[in-house]
Amino acid sequence: MIKEPETLILVGFMGAGKTTVGQEIARQHHSQFVDIDSEIERIVQQSIPELFRSRGEAGFRQIESEVLASLQTFKGIVATGGGVVERMENLEILKQSAATVIYLHGNLESTINRLLIEGQRPLLQEKSTADFFNLWQLRDPKYKMIANFTVETVGKTPERIAAEIIALFSTNEDELALLQLRSEIDAFDRQIFQIIERRMQVVTAVAHYKAQFGMATIQKERMRNMRTLLKYDFEQSEDITDEMIDQIMTILTSSAIAKENKQLKR
Repeated sequence: MIKEPETLILVGFMGAGKTTVGQEIARQHHSQFVDIDSEIERIVQQSIPELFRSRGEAGFRQIESEVLASLQTFKGIVATGGGVVERMENLEILKQSAATVIYLHGNLESTINRLLIEGQRPLLQEKSTADFFNLWQLRDPKYKMIANFTVETVGKTPERIAAEIIALFSTNEDELALLQLRSEIDAFDRQIFQIIERRMQVVTAVAHYKAQFGMATIQKERMRNMRTLLKYDFEQSEDITDEMIDQIMTILTSSAIAKENKQLKR
């Protein structure tokens, strides 16, 4: 069984939910919690945006390194900032740390959506989506390099993520790899259902369009063509068979037709 760490450090891209998840781990595990950004604000008596404006990113990063080093013996949960991996000094601190480092891994789409909702990140106001993509590609391998474990976060509640992290330390070492793979599968499953949900939202728009122009709900030729194209696209796949495509498309089209008919009756 993996030894439970005295210090647990959460890393990941901005908007990954490190603070929320860290607070939830502390709540479930009855531990202390500290957020590095909040600690910096307490020390300098400025908000993070104010600090960026007054001292620039370089000034902020220097203070961040000092706070990170001071928290290596903190008995509890530490949430870092997304850019903590930007400085080599911080990477060395984390690589040599006696703490256990957890990488909260999401995807760029869900991260940007969350940042747009929050709207308070200094870098968000300065960078385009392309900039974020490049930043993501630069930081992702650094998070992986210094993390002891990676936990997938897409589609999961903070409560679920926290419970998975706590479960890591009640798992036998020979089962740990399996636990992490299952976590990844769970994340993929949630992404699939999130896509289906968005698909059904588009179906509603399609129903309105068809009603406006008096079009038939069922368009068999288009549906046949879609199945044919999918089978062509995946003909080399050992896992995506023609039978699977037929089964999944039957479920999706039946659900879409039922939703369209319901919309048209309103």
